Order: sequence, then C-alpha cells, then structure tokens
Amino acid sequence: MPIDTTLRDALSAVTTASLARVLARRGLAACLPRGLRRRTGGAHAIGKAVTLRLIPARDAPGPSLADAVEAVPEGAFVVIDAGGPGNALPFGAILAERLQRRGAAGLAIFGALTAPGALPIWDAGEAPALAATGLVLAGANEPIACAGAAFHPGDIVVGDGHGVVAIPDSIAEAVAFEAVEQQRLDLWIQRAVENGGSLAGLLPPDEAALARFKAETETR
Repeated sequence: MPIDTTLRDALSAVTTASLARVLARRGLAACLPRGLRRRTGGAHAIGKAVTLRLIPARDAPGPSLADAVEAVPEGAFVVIDAGGPGNALPFGAILAERLQRRGAAGLAIFGALTAPGALPIWDAGEAPALAATGLVLAGANEPIACAGAAFHPGDIVVGDGHGVVAIPDSIAEAVAFEAVEQQRLDLWIQRAVENGGSLAGLLPPDEAALARFKAETETR
C-alpha cells in the first residue's frame, strides 16, 4: 500500500539521524546501516522496502535478478545485500536506470555502485573498474542484513544526506511524529544556547527546560 501523505510529510521534515534516535529509544538499534553514503539523488527518498539478497555464484545460476527488478512496484525503496564493500552490483548502472524508469523511490546497497542518473542511491564504497558478474540473486522479499541493519519487506525506508534508516511499518507514524517533536526540541535548545543559555539543564533537558520549551512553543 502507498505511504499516507501525512506520514510522508512528517518523514520528509526530519533527518534519518533523528529517526534513528527515536528508534534507539524504543530498543530498535539495528535499523541504521553503518557506512552507507549517498551517491546520487535529492534531499530525501522515502518508500516501502523491497529486499534482494545476492551471493557469489557457485554451480547453477540463481533466480533472475532482471526479473526481480521488473517486479519492483512503483514507489518502492530497493535494499540489496551484496555482501559488502568491494562487491559491485552486476550491471549496476543498467539496473539502477531501470529502477528509476519503473518509479522506484531509491536504492540502498551493501556493496558498490557508482551510477549516474536521477535515482537516489546509497552504497558502501567505490565500484571496482570491472563490475563483478559473479553475484547471483539468492532471495527476494525476505528479511536481510544490510550494513549491520535489519530490513524487512514492507519497512518504511527513509534516506537523506545522513544515511538510510528502516522503520517498521507498524510504528512508523508514532516514530515520525516523535522525531518531528524531537527536532523541534533540538532547535529550541540550539536557539537557547545561541542566546547565551547554559548547557546545564539543557543537555539533556530537565523538567524545567521541557516546561519552558512547551510554554514558548505551544500554539496560541
């Protein structure tokens, strides 16, 4: 199902760092991949996860990676476990272009992919001069590990300049609005410090600081 417009707007208003902090407070630490960096794309990419797992080819060819790409629905955020830095996505530029043409929201890969184009891409390193063709598709739309984080099909994935984060769909709304409030508080603390305020009672904010924040920011 498509992501609700109100939820999408809330997710677009916060950083992945803020979302990761909220998830960590809820005991969900394995939602933030380590070492993925944005290659191409705009400020934010948001979509529901479609997962692919690649492994080194051995004897028989695996399922068709091309067929898996053709099955990706519009608006999906594709997350690929390719085994880590140094492993290049086979025919990566071609696959990225096709995903962009199919309307994918973004692509995150625990592997290497340097591909120009409009599709927002996050990867784990420079692609070798010759892309490895020895990786084959071993699984699609199943839970995978990607750079130390767990991604499940249907998770809401958000990517920005800070990285990528996976949010379980069942708590996405609560996490998004908590992150919005967290960023409002962070901005208020920043302004308090800029106005000469002491860090005592602000980091972390004590009850008095939280009361001042509420009084000064509540809608009148």
